Amino acid sequence: SSGINAEWPLRPGWCNLALSELKGGKLAGGIQAVNRALEIEPRNTKALYRKGKLLEQKGELEEAEKALKQAVSIEPGSQGCKQFLKELSKKIANQKKKQQQMYKKMLNLEEEEKEKKVTGFGEKETTWLEGAIPMVAGAVTVGALAIAAYNGFKSLQG
Repeated sequence: SSGINAEWPLRPGWCNLALSELKGGKLAGGIQAVNRALEIEPRNTKALYRKGKLLEQKGELEEAEKALKQAVSIEPGSQGCKQFLKELSKKIANQKKKQQQMYKKMLNLEEEEKEKKVTGFGEKETTWLEGAIPMVAGAVTVGALAIAAYNGFKSLQG
């Protein structure tokens, strides 16, 4: 019980396995390996950086950012970690902006459907098709009346 971790020599192996899995696109295996490395050495900035990369590839940007913030707090002079953290923060901001635009668009569409613009006469604004149907029906009615009147006039003559 001298305080030396018996697994200490295995830490680089787990960290390297995480990198290999990252490069191979095996994100779940990479995350397991990097978490194992971090169990052995929680303040390993290389492992935290790789965890951030793996989580970024998986689409878990906020979790990746947490790992990078932890790495930068441990090693503030790490330019690689700082740069990656800056890139992640920018991606997260862009993602949130896109989500806000999408939600805003969805809400605006819902509001338009609920309220459909009101015209000066207090009627709801209609689409061209909704306006064309009564016009066509009216034209057909006028035509039918004209034919009936013509036939009636013809029968009177003779």
